[in-house]
Amino acid sequence: MGDYMNGHDDRKKQNIHRIKIIKGHLNAIEEMINNDAYCVDVLNQSLAVQKALKGLDLQLMEGHLNHCVIEQAKKGDTKKVVEELLGIYKYKM
Repeated sequence: MGDYMNGHDDRKKQNIHRIKIIKGHLNAIEEMINNDAYCVDVLNQSLAVQKALKGLDLQLMEGHLNHCVIEQAKKGDTKKVVEELLGIYKYKM
């Protein structure tokens, strides 16, 4: 369990770092809009936020699959695993 917690702390730091980057992009978008920046520049900044969010989602899903799903499956709670993953998949549609 110790190795997982060390890895968990590293992932947590990475995720917090990603969130700070995303916040920076969002603040830049707000400032650009307030300053009547060129639309394409604002769109490019928005696309950067979306890409960063997708990266965060991927990190979170990877951590979930590598720990939570495995632990739930070991406990025989495969129904919960399937329901959660289907819920995420449905949300994305």
